[in-house]
Amino acid sequence: MGDFFNEYHPVVNAVFFISILFMAMFTNYPVLQIISILGALIYLIILKGFSGAKGILFGSLIMFFMVTLLNPIFNHKGVTILTYFKNGNPLTLESMVYGMSAGFMFISVILWFSCHNVIMTSDRLMYLFGRLAPALSLIFSMSLRFVPLYKKRIDEITLARSGIGMNPKNGNLWNRMKSALAIFSIFVTWALESSIETADSMRSRGYGLKGRKAFSLFHFRKRDGILLTFIVFIDFLLLYLMKDRVFKIVFYPAIKIAKVRLETILGILAFAFLAFLPTGISIWEEWRWEYYN
Repeated sequence: MGDFFNEYHPVVNAVFFISILFMAMFTNYPVLQIISILGALIYLIILKGFSGAKGILFGSLIMFFMVTLLNPIFNHKGVTILTYFKNGNPLTLESMVYGMSAGFMFISVILWFSCHNVIMTSDRLMYLFGRLAPALSLIFSMSLRFVPLYKKRIDEITLARSGIGMNPKNGNLWNRMKSALAIFSIFVTWALESSIETADSMRSRGYGLKGRKAFSLFHFRKRDGILLTFIVFIDFLLLYLMKDRVFKIVFYPAIKIAKVRLETILGILAFAFLAFLPTGISIWEEWRWEYYN
């Protein structure tokens, strides 16, 4: 299944990720956390496949177990004592549940940020912040480009020197250090020459001139406005419910969860719509494609 959410306007993508990340970081209601993790994981599988999502999920689970296990060791609050450590400190149920909740939050945020990094490419960020802070957005965009570019050039220099018998991995420590310094010197020279070429190219294309307009492939359409309206409406609804303490949960000194009401079910459904929005769009567009074919 392909991803169709990235075909929407960058403003829609940015508002969605801001909304879902805010909810993932500041909501510790268990049902919402599980929905957030499932929505992020399914969408990440759509974006990167099972093999790409597996590594990110494995790292997230390591973080989850670390937070879950470390919190009861250093935090001994709570009234439900399960046992005692050898040093006399109690192991409480509340500290374990709070650690699990924090671990779920970390998993959710990591998964959603992984999806964000795939969708919000440098050209989309450049489009969003180009007019507000053109210099800063340009530097940020160029930095994202130069990191993989410079790594590729270092590999090319290393490969070229290896072809003439100057492999940096051969020889003693002193020879390896000399070879590494030579590679670094060549790389710096190449980078400086490229920066001069980039500056001349930008100047010839009129960068910095007054009244110069930027080309963009993004166009705000009717479907973007409709989806953006739905996202903003859900945001205000969830913020209102959070202010009304519908998703209130207290861990210390005892675990207390807000009573389930009609507003709670409404909020859960609204958050589920938000969390599974990219997946739902991809499924819907895939079904339309198969139907019309």
